[in-house]
Amino acid sequence: MLGRNVRRLREVRGLSQEKLGELADLRQAHISDIESGLANLTLDNLQAVAVALGVQPMDLLNDRLKVPNSR
Repeated sequence: MLGRNVRRLREVRGLSQEKLGELADLRQAHISDIESGLANLTLDNLQAVAVALGVQPMDLLNDRLKVPNSR
């Protein structure tokens, strides 16, 4: 669910994995692993990804996340 939400929000915001990584101060490969469900996130990294995507950390863990259609 976390990976799916990160990917959906990233795509809606028109961000590449590389750009999201830059904004969250994480490697692109780590963003890819998060989206694929292969990486565990520390709370600090969860916060960084959420801030970079403009949402609250708990939003990324919500299985009913409503993703806006506009950027």
